Amino acid sequence: MRRISNSLAFRLFCLLLLVSTIVFFSLTFFIIRADRQHVTQEIILSAKRTNELLLRSMRQSMLLNRLEDVAQTIDAISRGPEVEVLRIYSRKGDIVFSPNTKEIGQSVDIKAEQCIVCHRGEKPLESIPEAVRSRIFTSPRGYRVLGALQSIRNEPACSAPGCHPQPSEQKILGILDSQFNLENADQNIVAGRNLMIFYSIGAILVIELFAGVFIMRMVHTRVVKLAEGPREVKKGNLDFRIEVDGDDEIADLARVFNSMVASLKRAEEENAALSQKMVSVAKMASMGKLAATVAHEINNPLGGILTYSRLVARNVTAGPMAEEEKKETLGYLNSAISEIKRCGNIVKNLLHFSRGSESVTEKVDVHDLVKKSLSITNHHFQINGISTATELEARDPNIVGNANQIVQMLIALFMNAVEAMPRGGSLTVATQDATDRDSLIVSVSDSGKGIPPEIRSNIFEPFFTTKENSHSVGLGLSVVYGIMLGHHGKIAVESELGQGAKFILTFPRQINPEEEKESILEEPVLSKL
Repeated sequence: MRRISNSLAFRLFCLLLLVSTIVFFSLTFFIIRADRQHVTQEIILSAKRTNELLLRSMRQSMLLNRLEDVAQTIDAISRGPEVEVLRIYSRKGDIVFSPNTKEIGQSVDIKAEQCIVCHRGEKPLESIPEAVRSRIFTSPRGYRVLGALQSIRNEPACSAPGCHPQPSEQKILGILDSQFNLENADQNIVAGRNLMIFYSIGAILVIELFAGVFIMRMVHTRVVKLAEGPREVKKGNLDFRIEVDGDDEIADLARVFNSMVASLKRAEEENAALSQKMVSVAKMASMGKLAATVAHEINNPLGGILTYSRLVARNVTAGPMAEEEKKETLGYLNSAISEIKRCGNIVKNLLHFSRGSESVTEKVDVHDLVKKSLSITNHHFQINGISTATELEARDPNIVGNANQIVQMLIALFMNAVEAMPRGGSLTVATQDATDRDSLIVSVSDSGKGIPPEIRSNIFEPFFTTKENSHSVGLGLSVVYGIMLGHHGKIAVESELGQGAKFILTFPRQINPEEEKESILEEPVLSKL
C-alpha cells in the first residue's frame, strides 16, 4: 500500500496548508502591526487633546495669577488612572508645577529627553514641531510611557506690568509635559494580537478541514480508483471498469481508460481467435508432413499383411492341413495381426495429434509425453537419417498442463530440428528438475547448422521462415512460443553456427491464473540471439 506521505492528495493538502498558513499569518502580521500603530496614534492624539484641555482649564487661573488653583488642578489630574506625571517647566528649565512638591524649583538638565526636543541648537525653538511633540520611552519599572509636550505660549493678556514681557519679545512662557502609563494599553494590544492569531489559526483549521474533505472525496478517492484500473488490467482483468462520476478531467480520463480497456479486450479476443487459427494452420502443416511419414510407415506392415494373407490363403486352398501346416498358418495369422496392431497404433497416434487442443489443464507426466512425441515422429527421423536419444533425469516429471498442447509443441520442435539437419544428425531430449524445485526443465538439442545471428531475434515471429520451399509456413516456433506463454513458462535458446541449437523450456509445476503474463524469453535468448 502506498504511504500516505507519497499520495497526491496529501501533497496537495500540505501545499494548501503551507500557502494558507503563509497568507493568513502574513495578513495577521500586517493587521496586528496596523492595529498597533492605529492604537498608538489614538493614544498620542488623546494625550495631545488632554494637554490642550488642561491648558484651557488652567488659563483663567494663570491670567489671574492664582497659582494654588493651577497646582490643585495638576495634582487632581495627576491622580487619574494611567497618568504617570504632569509637570510645567519654565522657559529656563525649572519645574514650576508638579504633583511632587519636592521637585518644584529644581532645574532639569537641558539635555534631558523632554528638553532636548527644543534645545537641540544654540537657540531654543519658538514652537515644538508636531512630529516630536510626543515620545514613547520605557520606564525604570519596565513598562512603556507616553510623553506629550505642549508649549505654553505668551499672549497679550499675559503681558501685564511686572508679569511677562510682550509676546513680541518672548513667545514661549513654558512647557506642559504630561506622561501616561501605556501598560494597560500594551496589554490590550497583546490580547488583541493573541486573539487575532487565534482567529487566524481557527480560520486555517476550518479551511483545511473543508479542503481536506474536498481533496479526499474529489481527488484522492477518484485517483485511487484510476490507479486501480491499470493494476487490474496488469493482472489480466479486462472486464474491470473504473466508476467515476462527474464531468471533470478525472471523469474524462476514467471514461477514456474504460474505452481503451474495452478496445484492448476486443483486440485480445481477436488475437486469441487468430492464435487459434495459427495453431490449427501449424497443426495442419505438421500433419501434412506426418502424413507422408505415416504413408511410408504403414506401407511396410501392409505389405507384410498382404504376404501373410496370401500364404494363409494358399495353405487353406491346398486342402486339408496337417498339424504342422496348421501351426505354420496360425503363425502367419499372428504375424498379420501384429502388423495390423502396428498400423492401428500409428493411425491412433496421428488421430490423437489431430484432435482439437482443449484449454483444460491436468496433471501430466512429461516423460510420457516426450516418449509419445518421439513415437509419432520416429519414422520421420529414420527416413531423414537422424538418431534420437533421451536423457530423462527429472526425479519428478509431473506438471500441470495441457498434454495435447505439450505434444504439439514438442513435435514442432522435432520438425524444426529435422529441417535443420537435411543430411542427418542427432537429436537429444533431456529433462531435469530446476534448482527451485518448483519448475521442470525440458531441453531439445540438435546437431544441425545452427541459427544465424541476423535472424535470431525473429525466430518466434509468426510466418517467419528461412526455408525456400513451400512446405514450411513459419508457424512452428511461434506455436511453441504461444503454448509456453499459455503455460506461464520460459524459453531459452542457445545456438552457434555449425554446432546446432538447443531450446530450453522451463515449465512451472503449477499454473497460477493470477500470475502476470510477461515476456517468456529468458536471458540466454537475449544474450545469445
